[in-house]
Amino acid sequence: MDLSVLALQAVNIVLYALDKATGGALEKAGADVLDFLKARFQGRFQLEKAKQEPKLLEAALVSEAESDKTFQEDLERLVTQYQQIQNTSNVSQNTQSGVNLNVNNNPGTVIGQQIGQQLFR
Repeated sequence: MDLSVLALQAVNIVLYALDKATGGALEKAGADVLDFLKARFQGRFQLEKAKQEPKLLEAALVSEAESDKTFQEDLERLVTQYQQIQNTSNVSQNTQSGVNLNVNNNPGTVIGQQIGQQLFR
């Protein structure tokens, strides 16, 4: 992953985790990124400042990743994990009959997902 894209994604995750907008696995993955960065920047950068100045955090992440490849690999792993969870969490059912489902990137099977053109008696 390109370093600037990685840093931007990490900043977005930190902002999300600081706001704690939703719960579940996505919040846990965001908290993992936040905890990783808090431990890394302890005493040098306060992540809460990213709410006002996200570009400062982005620059700090790029600088840190350029000087430490292990940090970059760990951050990339956490960001990728977050994105995978985010991509599998969109499931909706909003029709009048309740039969139609919208399942985005779900790795499993949703009940009713494979009804197809079956005839019912």
